[in-house]
Amino acid sequence: MNFLSEINFNNIKNVGIRVDFNVPVNDQLVITDDTRLIRAKETINFVKNKNCKILLISHFGRPQEEFDQKLSFQNLNSQISKILELDIELITFEKFKENGLSSFKQLNHQVSLLDNIRFFKGEKSNDKVFSQSITDHLDLFINEAFSASHRRHASVNQMIRNITSAPGLNFEKEVRAINEIKNSSQKKLAIIGGSKVSTKIRTLISLTTACSDIFIGGAMANNFLKFKGIPVSNSLLEDGSKEMIKEIYGSAIKSSCKIHLPIDVVLDNKSKMTIDKLSPSNDFKILDLSDQSLQFLENLISKSEIILWNGPMGMIENSDFAKGSTNLANSLAQSSSKVVIGGGDTLLAINIAGINFDKYHFVSTAGGAFLEALEDKVLPGIEALNQD
Repeated sequence: MNFLSEINFNNIKNVGIRVDFNVPVNDQLVITDDTRLIRAKETINFVKNKNCKILLISHFGRPQEEFDQKLSFQNLNSQISKILELDIELITFEKFKENGLSSFKQLNHQVSLLDNIRFFKGEKSNDKVFSQSITDHLDLFINEAFSASHRRHASVNQMIRNITSAPGLNFEKEVRAINEIKNSSQKKLAIIGGSKVSTKIRTLISLTTACSDIFIGGAMANNFLKFKGIPVSNSLLEDGSKEMIKEIYGSAIKSSCKIHLPIDVVLDNKSKMTIDKLSPSNDFKILDLSDQSLQFLENLISKSEIILWNGPMGMIENSDFAKGSTNLANSLAQSSSKVVIGGGDTLLAINIAGINFDKYHFVSTAGGAFLEALEDKVLPGIEALNQD
């Protein structure tokens, strides 16, 4: 893999950067979270300072390989330009269909943005001819969309194979953070939340071989508690989780990894209760971690050198049940350990807690790609960058 710092820019004039501008918007199409935009800024500015023309490529939403006005960057380009402090020229779907990128080198702006790459047939099918219609006009291709790199799409796989390519600066940090979790000999703790065991079973099995301790929280913990014979009443459960949990425990035993569950919880009536006091005769829902569980977590954190946190510890959309997650976010921010945050709703928990991302060793903006990389899967985006 060629890293960006190793690329000789002497003969490079036109650069394509696959970014992830799939940002959340409200009903008025106003961007509500600019994290992914800000993360791409370092790489864009790095290339811009090399006096290259830049073509930004991204998807937005899930169009059906045809133009969709609601999912066009026409709605967002002015906002993106303002957030990135750049004057970005939009290459519309119609312009590309008429002329391709034949006029890219003559465009007035140093930075251009191609309209939603998923409008074009050939992107999702990883089509070589389509990919070449873009890369034939470039001297270098950069993948700065780690969060999309679990897709075998043209802009994260085939385009990289066509010309000299490199990961973006943030992409490189994502890969290094994941390799640290998987391969470092330091004492590692994984704190895993969320709701479904099925979406994280392979990740959990992989983590049992990499970590000395795993703490299970959030609605996912309900399944583990029930597996252990603890009554969970009307708490959220996932059908068919028993066999998956059995497999996870089996892997943990082989790897001498300890799996920890909540000691006490907050119920839907806001009362706090230790696990051993939960009664099968009562109706309740477990919605958050309580004090003893958080204290136990702090103790685990203090004994760990590398910590991964993925998934909230409770129903964070309700402030009454967000304290487990926000308190954990604060504890990790104050820790001297290397803390890696694994995307998704975990970022929301950090934002609710009002903590700056730079308080942690690394915060991933990827969701599915981050988890798949932890599973020892070779992501199509990484696979292409690793080609000889």
